Amino acid sequence: MKVGIFINTTKSEANTTASAFGKALLENEISYKIVNLKEDCKDVDVIAVFGGDGTILRVVEYAFEYDIPILAVNIGTVGFLSCVEGNELDRAVSLIKNGGEIEKRSVMKVVCGDNKYYALNEALVQRCSQGVSMSEVAKLTLSIGNCFVDKYFADGLILSTPTGSTAYSLSCGGSIMTPDLNAFIATPVCAHSLHNRPIVYSDNNVAKITVLENSTKCSLYVDGKFARYVKKNETVEVSRSRKMIKFYKTQDNFFEKLLIKLNKWSETK
Repeated sequence: MKVGIFINTTKSEANTTASAFGKALLENEISYKIVNLKEDCKDVDVIAVFGGDGTILRVVEYAFEYDIPILAVNIGTVGFLSCVEGNELDRAVSLIKNGGEIEKRSVMKVVCGDNKYYALNEALVQRCSQGVSMSEVAKLTLSIGNCFVDKYFADGLILSTPTGSTAYSLSCGGSIMTPDLNAFIATPVCAHSLHNRPIVYSDNNVAKITVLENSTKCSLYVDGKFARYVKKNETVEVSRSRKMIKFYKTQDNFFEKLLIKLNKWSETK
């Protein structure tokens, strides 16, 4: 067993906690190494991440590529994706040593032109202000399963997984979905219409967001990272990937964890 440790080095607490975790692993005869790039993860069995949800999203690509489970240790503010807190290192080591329960989370496949991306949280098409002299809305259409859904004049449109339903989608009024649902949610961002509402739909369907001819310039973001510009009349296609991502799980009661995290989120405001 070898553990790869990925650290948000901008946080001193993450460095300190990861160092203590490494020592605890060695005491339990478990080897480890520090990983920074995807190639570093080829020979590890677990990726332990020390940071917040943003740090976890940075290593999702690595874990997805090599089918490696993620053990997320929360050093961030909220940590919706974490399974243990920074002061629970004994539990973290125990999960690895004794074979903790693994849960699988659905992943989106996002295709635009010749480019393909994978998202744990969401795909977002939004208006782009760069190089635009006046603030204008994005003008988009959404179809699900080859059926036209609606036209959106908005700042953008989010397509989210159940995991991502507690991220940007939630901030825009989207519903919270439990991780075991086989569904995605389409959530408009600041829609200029009262009838544009979040829509939960089966992830067996392919959803397509098309930028209209009279729209302002738009951009595609995948899990919060800029992916590419989306041209007029171009379509972003979103479907469920056959492959899933694995996380160590420590709490069976999703709603109890959700309440704790939402309260913690509120306290930071």
